Order: sequence, then C-alpha cells, then structure tokens
Amino acid sequence: MAIYYSNLGGIYGEQGKLDKAVEYSNKALTLDIKLYSKYHPMVAIDYNNLAHFYQAQGNLGKAAEYCNKALIVTLKIYGKYHSTVAACYDNFGQIYQDQGNLDKAADYTNEALAIDLKLFGESHPGVAIYYSNLGQIYQEQGNLDKAAEHEQIALTIALKLFGENHPTVARNYNNLGLTYLS
Repeated sequence: MAIYYSNLGGIYGEQGKLDKAVEYSNKALTLDIKLYSKYHPMVAIDYNNLAHFYQAQGNLGKAAEYCNKALIVTLKIYGKYHSTVAACYDNFGQIYQDQGNLDKAADYTNEALAIDLKLFGESHPGVAIYYSNLGQIYQEQGNLDKAAEHEQIALTIALKLFGENHPTVARNYNNLGLTYLS
C-alpha cells in the first residue's frame, strides 16, 4: 500500500494537486516507518517527496524540515559520499535559493557538487546540474563572472555527454545566455 500511496502522491504532484500529493505522501511515510524503520531508503524518499511538494506549495519552512529529515536518514544509511546525500544537499540549496538565502544556497549546492565530483569526476550529468544550479545562484547574487564560469562548465559537460542536439544542452545554452544578458 505504501508504494501505491507514494505513486498517487507523485501523480497528484505532477497534476499540480499539491494538497493531495502531500496527503498521499504522508500516508506512504506513515506506512513505510511502520514497515521498515525511520532509517530506511523508502522513508528518505518519502521525506524528500514531501519536501518537494511543500516547496512547490511555497511552504519553504516545511520543505526545509522534510529535506533535513531526508538528509539525516540518507547520511545514516549511506554516509557522506553518496549521490543520494548529494541530492539532499542540492535540494537544500534550492530551498534556500527560493527563500532568498543565497549564501546558504551556494554552500549546500557546493557540498552537493563536491560529493558528486569525488564520486564521479567531471563528466557526469549530476555534476553538470550542480554547476548550473550554482551558476543560477551566483547570477542572483549579482556575481556574473562566477555565474558565467559555472554555466560554461555545465554546458561543456553536457556537450561532452549528450552532443549538440539535446534538451539539457539547450537549457545550458539558455542559462549561459541569460547570465550574459544580465
């Protein structure tokens, strides 16, 4: 049942029915904690889903609360150097960016980048995403040179991985162009 609730939460989230998404994701969380324990990958996924839905609702305090719970669980399960932990740090970065706390956003996103660089090296899609996310944060801070540098790195990685005709590459070109436009 927990998987069905989680899937329903995801479907409602995709439809923009965020109250229903939260409702069903909470049901999944309750069952997963009963079935497994508070320190299980499914519980971390539930917390992360709730963080995303609360963030989409604009409830950034709740989003940060659930993001922190996901981070605690993933750190306990996987240790610091795991891609799931990096994703949690990046999620925190996105929440802080939405809150306008750009220094904390950069700190958390840099932590995510450092983990994925250690795990995967420079030529990895996650690494490119974190560089681009940092570029957007630096752009919001008004540090356009640093923003352009990070967006260029993201673009270079994406071109190497996907070639010229790929949506990710187009997005990276767009982000770099917006930085230069600023």
